[in-house]
Amino acid sequence: MPRFRPIVAGLAFSLLLQAGCRSANSLASRAIDTPPAATQAPPAVPAAPAAAPAAPARLPPLLVGNTAEVAADAVDATAKGPRGRSLVGLARRFLGRPYQAFSLDQGPGERLRLDLTHFDCFLFVEQLLALVNSHRVSTRTAAVEDFSRHVQKLRYEDGQVDYCHRHHYFSRWAAAAERQGYVVNLTPFLPGAVSRSRRLNFMSTHAASYAPLKQPRNLACIQALEKDLLVQQSYVPLAALPGVMPSLRGGDIFGLVTRVEGLDVTHVGLVDGRDAIHAAPGRGVIRSRDLVRYAAGVQEVIGVMVLRPIPNPDGQAPAPLSSTPPSSAP
Repeated sequence: MPRFRPIVAGLAFSLLLQAGCRSANSLASRAIDTPPAATQAPPAVPAAPAAAPAAPARLPPLLVGNTAEVAADAVDATAKGPRGRSLVGLARRFLGRPYQAFSLDQGPGERLRLDLTHFDCFLFVEQLLALVNSHRVSTRTAAVEDFSRHVQKLRYEDGQVDYCHRHHYFSRWAAAAERQGYVVNLTPFLPGAVSRSRRLNFMSTHAASYAPLKQPRNLACIQALEKDLLVQQSYVPLAALPGVMPSLRGGDIFGLVTRVEGLDVTHVGLVDGRDAIHAAPGRGVIRSRDLVRYAAGVQEVIGVMVLRPIPNPDGQAPAPLSSTPPSSAP
């Protein structure tokens, strides 16, 4: 029963997972934690720091390898399916693809990088979500352009391609995706869910681990962002996860909530039945049997967040959820 188990501990472990999940989405950037609060409010998302220095000249999008061809094929394959089923189908299609850490930080400057040949855990989820929202097109070229547009909207605050506007923490990425109508955060409505207040500052306190933070401009804007970055994070504790599984559907997005200081989530993936499909450091895109057992076996994990993709490709905000827990999948 394959399950990803990190072979390093402490800081090295958190850096490894964060590198794979666009950390803090880098996750180079993406991260939250503190005692459970009484309310179940969705995460607060502070705007990108207005005082950041001017962004450098924008570079054109970069499609790595045969990403354009793979994207067009994927859009064709998911043109008529519901979001969840399409996400699972795509995730299975990419099983075995290699893993690459810090893949967004490969060049000298920030650019919209699209890569369906290698993944970290965050890019795996983000790009597949963009693909299943790119099917209202008439040509393969238009499909790739639409894919590019959705990735840009998901990855950057206000779609501005800039390191200082990239969503570096999963909670901020999720809140932005929900505002734009890509997902609904189910977590506060799931049985047994709790909430905590979490200060996110992992990047500022580990700046040497992120190559882009060697640039004074990038370091200044991340320090400004994280100076008072406090979010409210709902999660399902590991002990309550077995009771939640019947409410989950194939294609739901999970985030492993961590106790590592300064971070919110250290790994993300997709639900497939009772299993998880995700991009794991050193192993690539894999299936881990039994999400409950898998999550319990990952160091420093205390619970799970769950997002549900919704059929809203035009980016319209969905109607608010009621306080009723979601029904079980048929």
